[in-house]
Amino acid sequence: MRRKTLVSFVIALAGLLIGQAAEAAAARRLDHVFVLVLENRGFDDAILNGPTPFLRELADRAGLATQYFGVAHPSLPNYLALVGGDTFGIRDNRPSCFASDLVAGAACNRIDGDSLAEQLTAAGLTHAVYAESLPAPGAMVAAAPSRAEPLYAQKHNPFPFFAPFAQNAEARARMKPLEAFAEDLERDPPNFALIVPNQCHDGHGLETCRDLDQLARDYDAMARDIYARIRASKAWSARAVFVVTFDEGARPRYPNPPSEFARRAAGADNHVATLVATPCGGSVQEPARFDHYALLATIEDGFALPRLRKAASAPTMDTLFFPDCGGPARR
Repeated sequence: MRRKTLVSFVIALAGLLIGQAAEAAAARRLDHVFVLVLENRGFDDAILNGPTPFLRELADRAGLATQYFGVAHPSLPNYLALVGGDTFGIRDNRPSCFASDLVAGAACNRIDGDSLAEQLTAAGLTHAVYAESLPAPGAMVAAAPSRAEPLYAQKHNPFPFFAPFAQNAEARARMKPLEAFAEDLERDPPNFALIVPNQCHDGHGLETCRDLDQLARDYDAMARDIYARIRASKAWSARAVFVVTFDEGARPRYPNPPSEFARRAAGADNHVATLVATPCGGSVQEPARFDHYALLATIEDGFALPRLRKAASAPTMDTLFFPDCGGPARR
């Protein structure tokens, strides 16, 4: 009799533990993730020193990773890390070998492996890229409107470098001009969206847009507009996340003394700002060290996907993505 009681107790306890584990896993599931990537600003310049009132306010009201780092220089390997879990040894901004305007014989980059896009598709989930100044859906150009004026730059859109994506017409069709974002939010928002402004609106700058303060105003306005659209959409549910990150850091361009967060980084290279907003999450400052692999790992875990490459050993950003929501969801 005692043995039966003990067996029954063990079975009941196992059921309880399994149920609790299932509940915990469900609490860390995501429905929609929107990632806005901006350009070439160290932590302080990104949100504290320049004319960026919206991002300063968001950093105060939402989640802020205070010790987040890019993984390489220049831009392209950081974008590849964000969706592929590796830089693949790339240390340049050469175009995709699948670029439609690739000059014959020109050096290029190609990755024969899956990215987050293929993972999402295999799991029955949707993805999209919204790239400002992309001339048409699915366009595989390296630059637009021209190489002389590359408002759209393929180096800031990682998916065309992955062969399974570049060679799949259906996947390429999910790469759209930014103008499609508002309509998709209303009609059928993707589970994962990568949003890349053009080089005059992401902080990078070109010969035609070089003013430091104006670049900051423009990327701040871009972030404000994108966030407002997301919050007003049906996608802004309890399991939605909006992320603003910067691809790589840069030397300070403003003469201000370093913030406490910059001092804590102790001069480490590639210290960038990453902000995470959720419908219910309040102000959270997370001092743990993160990078683009950690961001990818957190997104993959949230969609119950296997982790790609270096994301497999990365820490997760759970305190920012899944904050303790004590009150009602905030709209």
